[in-house]
Formats: sequence, C-alpha cells, structure tokens
Amino acid sequence: MKIKTICAWCGELISERYCPETKNYQVLAKNGEMVSHGLCPACRLAIEAKYGLNKNRGSEDV
Repeated sequence: MKIKTICAWCGELISERYCPETKNYQVLAKNGEMVSHGLCPACRLAIEAKYGLNKNRGSEDV
C-alpha cells in the first residue's frame, strides 16, 4: 500500500512511502493509495510570514 503526504495548501507531493497492508486498508485507501496532508516547506514559511509566527524562534527572551 502506498501512503502519500500532500501539502494541504498548494497540493505539492511532500512524501510517498510504501507500508504493509492492514486488514482495514481498503476502507481507508482509494485505488491502493492513502493520502495524508501536511504543509510543504514553502507554504509553511509563507504562513509564518503572513501571520507573524515564529518571530522569536531560538530566542531565550521568549
């Protein structure tokens, strides 16, 4: 069974792995593939910039 992780914002393929099939994989998979969502590095940076997140990353003053 193949598991794909796709960016929830832009649709870019983040990763693709093969995993052992479980007894319930057919319920969760479509055409033998399962899809999960995350954020690609470019969208993560864009979201951080847009909403002002992680401005103090690495700072001990936080």
